[in-house]
Amino acid sequence: MPSRYAPRKLGVVHDLDESRWSAVQRRDENLGGTFVYAVVTTGVACQPGCASRTPRRDNVEFFCTLHEAELAGYRACLRCRPGEQRVLDASLEAVISLCRRLERDSASRVATFAAEVGYSESHLRRRFSQVIGVPVATYQRALRAQRAREALGTSMAVTDAAYEAGFGSSRAFYEHSASQLGMSPRHYRSGGEGERIAFTSLVTPLGHVVCARTERGVCAVRIGDDEEALVREVVQEFPRATLERDDAGLGDLASVIALVVRGEGESTLLPLDIQGTAFQIRVWGALRRVPRGTTLTYSQLAELIGSPRAVRAVGSACGANPVALVIPCHRVVRRDGSLGGYRWGLEVKEALLEAEKPRTPS
Repeated sequence: MPSRYAPRKLGVVHDLDESRWSAVQRRDENLGGTFVYAVVTTGVACQPGCASRTPRRDNVEFFCTLHEAELAGYRACLRCRPGEQRVLDASLEAVISLCRRLERDSASRVATFAAEVGYSESHLRRRFSQVIGVPVATYQRALRAQRAREALGTSMAVTDAAYEAGFGSSRAFYEHSASQLGMSPRHYRSGGEGERIAFTSLVTPLGHVVCARTERGVCAVRIGDDEEALVREVVQEFPRATLERDDAGLGDLASVIALVVRGEGESTLLPLDIQGTAFQIRVWGALRRVPRGTTLTYSQLAELIGSPRAVRAVGSACGANPVALVIPCHRVVRRDGSLGGYRWGLEVKEALLEAEKPRTPS
């Protein structure tokens, strides 16, 4: 069995949304003004320190400002009044001002801003990480990812969207943003209406693997003995999309998948176009950070996403993974080291883990 993956300490949070959610859970009044959270079920936007009952994570959206939340159709909470000005200490006010500057232009230079407000760059960066919970660079990438999603929503080509969002190259876009993008819930619920989905298949030691991709990223990977049955599964998932075989156009994707099956390739940087609940997306995102050649338990994965009691739900999210191999849910095992379940069969899971074992030089 590959070596166990050691989850990062939860106190060091590198994901902006998870940092914000942590602030909401502890009702951090000191972060008022840095962001607001909105509750889908009530239509209300609150400050992180709001004393109202903590909502479920999958019912929460985050916005940089109350104005953005109001544009999305939410109203200000009458209890915490997120629109009212608060008395801030100077360094906190500088951090909030830097947030607003980066929201206007994510490429703004921190050194220039620090000089404007009378702080050293290093001090301002440290204070930013303390207050916001993530480094400035992570905040900038999150803003660019959001802009990329908005640009793609206007039917802009992926490359154009990458540059429009402020990425210096399409490679940077794929590495830092594309995996955060996905088919909109409305589009997914409509069965992929209007989508052109290309697919290819390859024969591997695991059986047939069918891979499908939209213009934005990989949307389905299936493993099994019957190629036609696997293609039918994809058709059933996107019944209103146009599904076309394109072996030549997806040759690069097939090559990556073939390497992954042999335990040699790295598929976790492939752009995705998938849809899931907020909880599933958190689980799948964490899985993409598990290194090849390692495993972690369902309990460790639950802890990694900040929901240590949601072990059963984590298992369900792994089972709902729409892109086998690209999201490596086969790297999750039971606490006693046994394989647990796997949608595509325990023999396939065992073969993948065996292929990924680190090899000692002979």
